[in-house]
Amino acid sequence: MNLILFRKIIIISSLTETELISRLSKIVDLKKKTFSFSNPDPAKQYVGKIESRQFKIHRIIKGRNSFIPIIQGNIINNLSTRSIELKMRLHFIVILFLLWVSGLIIFYLIKQNVYTGLLFIGLLFGMTTFFFNQECNKSTKDLENIFID
Repeated sequence: MNLILFRKIIIISSLTETELISRLSKIVDLKKKTFSFSNPDPAKQYVGKIESRQFKIHRIIKGRNSFIPIIQGNIINNLSTRSIELKMRLHFIVILFLLWVSGLIIFYLIKQNVYTGLLFIGLLFGMTTFFFNQECNKSTKDLENIFID
């Protein structure tokens, strides 16, 4: 299990750049859905944007999940293969919220001179790391199936 809320993965593919972008655009919905509770197109598993060799996407799910990684990808041309560099991170607002909650807990514990509550911060970090890694693994499997021929 990765203990940092960031993951970098490189996928090697023998497909051409146009084939990779074509496969990616088949599963990425380029429209932003502000208040949508369902996915109208079940073939689209991701939402985001694709610009030439770069893309920024995240999975479409039913309901809410703050641990879904934001995936930034870059297609790099090599001699006979293409490398797809994926950077997965937790959403910035979720990181800010976790830091704010942790700061409030630490402030309260220092003010009360009680330090057993630090276990709660460890539990919060452990749960966040576990669920983020679960979502990263799901997205990695999906993208490997798409990019590897």
